[in-house]
Amino acid sequence: MTFRELLEELSRRIGQHQIPLNPATTELRGLIDSGAVHYELITQIATAIYTGNRCRRLADPVTRDATFAALGPIRLAVLRSPRTDVDAYALMDKVGVEIGQLFAGSHSVDAPQAASAGAQLLRFRPRLKTWR
Repeated sequence: MTFRELLEELSRRIGQHQIPLNPATTELRGLIDSGAVHYELITQIATAIYTGNRCRRLADPVTRDATFAALGPIRLAVLRSPRTDVDAYALMDKVGVEIGQLFAGSHSVDAPQAASAGAQLLRFRPRLKTWR
């Protein structure tokens, strides 16, 4: 699967309001429309996947392992930030789940079948602040 195909499928599954794509663009800049609900988070996710997979064009291939490795630091930052709202938590969770499902049927070049057979994608539960 290519980077563009991955984002198009995420947009279709998660929704155009979360990941609005500009089909006319030929480069990463401008691919995500500024009307996204969580524009900064989605552009950060797209850029991390693009660079994490060492893409140079939108048509370059992406792999499961490189994609999840790129999402890890962003997910951790979302979890740790006291300013993250519940919708951003849900979006980050949904992106991870959908990427896991998209790559479930294919095997990445850098992920042997035996090593990934026991892997499990875990959902996180947002923590609520207690007011004292």
